[in-house]
Amino acid sequence: MTTPYLLTIAGHDPTGGAGLVADLAAWEALGWRGASVATALTAQNSYGVQVVQPVDLDLLRRCLETLLADGEPAAVKIGMLGNAAIAEEVAQFVEARDCPVVWDPVLAASDGTPLWTRAHGGGLAMRLARRADLITPNRVEAAALLDLPGWDTGAPPPAWVAAIRSRWLDDAARQRAVLVKGGHAWGEHSTDWLFAGASVLPLVSRRLPRSAHGSGCVHASVCAARLAEGWGVLDAVTEAQLRVHAGIDQSVVIGPGRPNTRAAARPDSGDLPWQPLPGQAEEPQPDFARLTGSLGFYPVVPDADWVERLLEWGVCTVQLRVKDAHGAELRAQIRAAVAAAGEVPAAQLFIDDHWREAIDLGAYGVHLGQDDVHRADLAAINAAGLRLGVSTHTPAEIARAHALRPSYVALGPVFPTTLKVMPYRPLGLERLALWRSWLSPRYPTVAIGGIGLSQMAAVRATGVSGVAVVSAVTQADNPRLAVREALQIWPAWTDEAIAAAMV
Repeated sequence: MTTPYLLTIAGHDPTGGAGLVADLAAWEALGWRGASVATALTAQNSYGVQVVQPVDLDLLRRCLETLLADGEPAAVKIGMLGNAAIAEEVAQFVEARDCPVVWDPVLAASDGTPLWTRAHGGGLAMRLARRADLITPNRVEAAALLDLPGWDTGAPPPAWVAAIRSRWLDDAARQRAVLVKGGHAWGEHSTDWLFAGASVLPLVSRRLPRSAHGSGCVHASVCAARLAEGWGVLDAVTEAQLRVHAGIDQSVVIGPGRPNTRAAARPDSGDLPWQPLPGQAEEPQPDFARLTGSLGFYPVVPDADWVERLLEWGVCTVQLRVKDAHGAELRAQIRAAVAAAGEVPAAQLFIDDHWREAIDLGAYGVHLGQDDVHRADLAAINAAGLRLGVSTHTPAEIARAHALRPSYVALGPVFPTTLKVMPYRPLGLERLALWRSWLSPRYPTVAIGGIGLSQMAAVRATGVSGVAVVSAVTQADNPRLAVREALQIWPAWTDEAIAAAMV
């Protein structure tokens, strides 16, 4: 069986900063094998492009045909096309493929050298758009392709929304999306806008003081890789924006002109984009209060009796998740748990979902799922001084959590779960470590989902700040022994708590 590969059809940049060289570097950083077919050769340096020479059409055709003998690509990324004949050949090629296709419509080099002209015709652009699963123009490129006036700040003008939907998205036979990148706009922040179905969603990053060559190529390449892996388009563009931001921030100086985007850059929390909730401004929200201690071993339990026992056994961080009580019974459970936590100076008690009662009864914090954040009064929770934890399962959900500026972020499910069916694929340890690094150093992170005592040491080795468990304690044959073993793997954060657990 042949090794899966990703295919880039793009121009060759001898500096390595853009085109197929940048695509291949990005895929290598993501663990993918890449293949490439050149559409044009260029003479360029850090100052810009001096010469563009499209490749021979017959050679291009032979290259594409020959590659297929080794198997179909898992995804295709299209970049610079060079001329109309090459664009026609590439259009025919991708129309015959079943894999995801990402089209980055490169109309000009960074120095303004035109690489696509009106002479190529709107028909070819429409054909490529109709086949692409994701189109990733910047605002200048989108305006030129759609013949629209410029758009610099704020939400997309109605004319843009109508044009993108009617010309690029209106197709019952195929679900596709358009990401209009915001690097060419004005403002303190750089906002990409994703058009997908009926949704128009912002994805915001802090604007960097400089730009870098090849950022669009790296962005489209990351998207192609994640679509090939079955991730949704919102998750793909979120990770792409994260990695491009890091790549610009850690750009490689190759000469006196512009630096190259570093395709293999390692993102951290300073590179995270955020996705504002509906009605939220693009500006960052006020931070929630920081934790007073580390998270460590973090049981999730169904009633106040469990909370009291765990605190007596030396556990410092506990979540009360009451599912079947309501009204006075619910308030009694939360009141008893808050009272028990008040007797332990190191205690960090989070109430799952029931934020009103948590505020009224003086809980330490609240934990919310992705659906819950839309219903909760986040401003009231913050004003009351409560800490906030937010569940996440995908890159897009991490971006939504980052928009809220919570006290910690939960990542999961790490392993397959038994208590409930999850609509998310398990992360595994490698992806858990990766996503933890994205959130560092700004956010403490909690691993959750399918974690037993036998896996806890390996989970801790990923660098997360804590591990949340449910059945590992509440369904253990000897819960107190299970807690002792867990605290030996992951000690609570005070010497007093450790001593209490060992009594």
